[in-house]
Amino acid sequence: MRELYIQGKGKINCERILSALLGLGADPEKIRDRLEKLFFLPVRLEPEKQPHKNGIGPFVLSSKETVSLKQAEQYLENPEIENRVKEKILKMTALICRAADTPEDQPFLPLAVGETSLFSLAALAVSMELLGFSGCRVCQLEEGLGTGGEGLIPSKEILEILGKTSLLINFSAGQDENLTPGSAAFLAVYGEPAGKTGGKRIAAWSLGASGEGKEQGTVRAMVLEEEKEVPEEMERDQVQVLETNVDDCSGEQLGYAIDRLMKAGALDASCFPIFMKKGRPAYMLQVICKKENREKLEDIIFCETTSIGLRRYEENRRILPRSFEEVTLGDGHKVKIKICTHHGQKFCYPEYDTVRKVCEETGRPYRSVYDEAAALAGGFDHDI
Repeated sequence: MRELYIQGKGKINCERILSALLGLGADPEKIRDRLEKLFFLPVRLEPEKQPHKNGIGPFVLSSKETVSLKQAEQYLENPEIENRVKEKILKMTALICRAADTPEDQPFLPLAVGETSLFSLAALAVSMELLGFSGCRVCQLEEGLGTGGEGLIPSKEILEILGKTSLLINFSAGQDENLTPGSAAFLAVYGEPAGKTGGKRIAAWSLGASGEGKEQGTVRAMVLEEEKEVPEEMERDQVQVLETNVDDCSGEQLGYAIDRLMKAGALDASCFPIFMKKGRPAYMLQVICKKENREKLEDIIFCETTSIGLRRYEENRRILPRSFEEVTLGDGHKVKIKICTHHGQKFCYPEYDTVRKVCEETGRPYRSVYDEAAALAGGFDHDI
């Protein structure tokens, strides 16, 4: 499994993070193309990296517009941009907006001017998507005391954002901020504490560009992989597990909740009978999902059950590689088959929905359709 780790020393801003991501192989031309589709404006790609007022790193967008959170949402309505990218950009924008105590309809964020802009947040989100990472591990950060002044104190905005995370921060008195609202929002949305890496090897690494003088800083991005190669037949990944106990929810209500959870992207959802305090019979609802779907599924649990709290944790998962094909039964009906392999052996599992559909259309028993489809998929049709 590949994981992205980010370390920072000194000033960490969006430009340095982007520079590190570009060093890992994010294609500048593809980034520019997607940014142009998002903003409906030409994006210039500089051959030499120069600091620009209207841009981030090598990407330059000429616009002095300032946008509100609602206007940012309108930019993100473009159907050509991936939903996961839109979601991440909007989360970063909302964090900055709320940290600054700004109404959603009041312009507060430069579209392209300065280090923290909608343009810079979008460039980071697109780069992460192109590299294939939905998140990153963040090593302990250093942050200074911050400086005051009239109006909004920058450190207040940064601390409001960091307060929404579980990232580890080391504070040093008497220093300026090392983070910016933009970099803090990126790390808050994408980052989790690095923890112990275990046995990993460095597959790739890159350094973000440094400034000069007191603005000097470095961002290091590393892609780490498992120390031992994983056999082709064995795939591993990490999943989120959501659990809640309910003792005042009907079976019909839980059944409907499970149906909604599965349609919303859950990998699996189950109910287990349990006994709670005072001997009350109850059910434990357990949902397995990908990290990017966790918040959406939590909202469904709270909406569709009587739960007022849930547990969530991360688990490692081992899965067999699988593929899908379709077989044609003797009567002409088609059934979808899931095929898994392990140690060279093939296992064929007819998909429930297509088997049920054939049964409803023909009146045949479920087991009859299932066995015929499995035999055809496994090459045992002569035994039918």
